[in-house]
Amino acid sequence: MSEKFLEVFKEKLIIKLLLLSILIFPIILLLGSAVINFTIVLMNIFFLIHIISKKNYVIFNNHIFYSLVALWFFLILNTLMNDNFIENYSRSFGFIRFIILVFLFSYIFSYKNQKFKELILRFWSIIFFIVAADLIFEFFYGFNTLGLKSTFDGRLVGFMGDQLKIGHWFLCFSLIIISRYLNKEKKLIFIIVLSLIVSFAIGERANFIRLFLAFTFFLLITRILKPKILVSLICIFVLFVYLTFKFDKNNDAFQYRYFNQIVDVLKLPSLQEMNNNNAYTPMFINAYDLFKKNKFLGVGLGSYLNKSHENFRLYKKINGYNVLPNTHPHQFHFEILALLGLPGYLFIITFLLYFLVKSFRFYINQKKYITLSSSLFIFVFLIPLLPTGSFFTTYGASMFWLNFSLMTLGNFKNSDH
Repeated sequence: MSEKFLEVFKEKLIIKLLLLSILIFPIILLLGSAVINFTIVLMNIFFLIHIISKKNYVIFNNHIFYSLVALWFFLILNTLMNDNFIENYSRSFGFIRFIILVFLFSYIFSYKNQKFKELILRFWSIIFFIVAADLIFEFFYGFNTLGLKSTFDGRLVGFMGDQLKIGHWFLCFSLIIISRYLNKEKKLIFIIVLSLIVSFAIGERANFIRLFLAFTFFLLITRILKPKILVSLICIFVLFVYLTFKFDKNNDAFQYRYFNQIVDVLKLPSLQEMNNNNAYTPMFINAYDLFKKNKFLGVGLGSYLNKSHENFRLYKKINGYNVLPNTHPHQFHFEILALLGLPGYLFIITFLLYFLVKSFRFYINQKKYITLSSSLFIFVFLIPLLPTGSFFTTYGASMFWLNFSLMTLGNFKNSDH
């Protein structure tokens, strides 16, 4: 690794800066939206300067770029046609940074016949294991190695302090890292068990379910592990869950989040009572009601907070079902419907499904594991009803488009050889 790292410094200044930024990108994602946005904009500027100086415009001459630009124009058109331009323009016009970011990652991962791909993944693996170790430390001691602690029982925060969203980061990099170890059975088993245990301990139920499903699909598709080993993995994880519930000092919080809170709601006699006694479906109903009132344009990319509160103040309940306002409805499908209306929803879902199918076909032909792992990240976030973060905010979007970039690497042509 040291030799490969030293090779970075033999590159031109802009490539050095881009490589170093990508090496520490997982750390950047832990530092908050302001730092993420600043870093992405800076990286994009360096990347465009490099492309212009090399006159390497051919990298944009493909259907990925044209599709993403079409999506960008659609977001801008939606904003121009909507009533709340001031609230919406920054997200629609600002989407360009993710388009450039997709090509930046694709370019650097493909640079000189993927010369630095293994270095990047190895460096990200080190960061991943440090974050995992820190979360394990927090699980046992109630605070992490920097003294940060969660204000919510049964949840871990790690290096993100008071932000309860480390599970999204952990899911993202668990799937990327596992693609490195498919041919190393013992290390693969260790990473699977570690990832599932830490994800469970974090306490973000939806992201744990996504990770479990993604690992299951990954192992079934690749057929890497033998049935006996799969059974052993399941037994190890079940044993951990049992011991956590039985002996951990925070077991009441874990039992409440993973068992009582779910079972108590499912025991209720009607869908209406189930809705009115949980945190998520009232937000889904609010978003869906906003969609029904704005089927063509939605409420706009930046207007959901205000519009959802207006709807809540007006109704409180819809046909006896509670509604709740929030910054976003905590579910990709309802969010896109509410913000962009039916045309926007069909555009984005068709766009994503098209590239998912195309990338899966590429995996079948080329057996590139990182293509499969990143495809599964996109896929599990498209599962309906499971709560999500926001599709359009900086933190979630950065990881989503990072994985989209890695998913579509097989369709990318880099002329810098």
